[in-house]
Amino acid sequence: MSKPVPPAAALMCRRNADGRIVALTRQTLSPQRIVMGNWQAVSAADPEVEAFVQDVTSQADALSQTDIGLARVLEDLIDVLINRGLLQFTDLPEAAQAKLLERRETRAHLPHRLELLSDDSDGDSVRL
Repeated sequence: MSKPVPPAAALMCRRNADGRIVALTRQTLSPQRIVMGNWQAVSAADPEVEAFVQDVTSQADALSQTDIGLARVLEDLIDVLINRGLLQFTDLPEAAQAKLLERRETRAHLPHRLELLSDDSDGDSVRL
């Protein structure tokens, strides 16, 4: 017995061996791709779909939070390199210069500036 082909705008899921959702798509899939990929139609209101989306979102948020911290480290590192004469600001691409200037101006107006890398003479200290 063949699987019914869902309507074009259906939400499709793929499950692992335990039956848990491991992928979702709204793409229109060909009947062959549905069968080959073991895709099945699922409702967006299904609690398993909601749990999957929440899990994926929380993982993305956690990664985004580390991206924010890393961006601050890189900004401070670039400042240290420039202050020590190891890098010229103009060596950076114009788009990078513009972004750094915008971030510097924004951070300068914040009441509690976070400096992760010091540009002291010893240069090895880390302040939070």
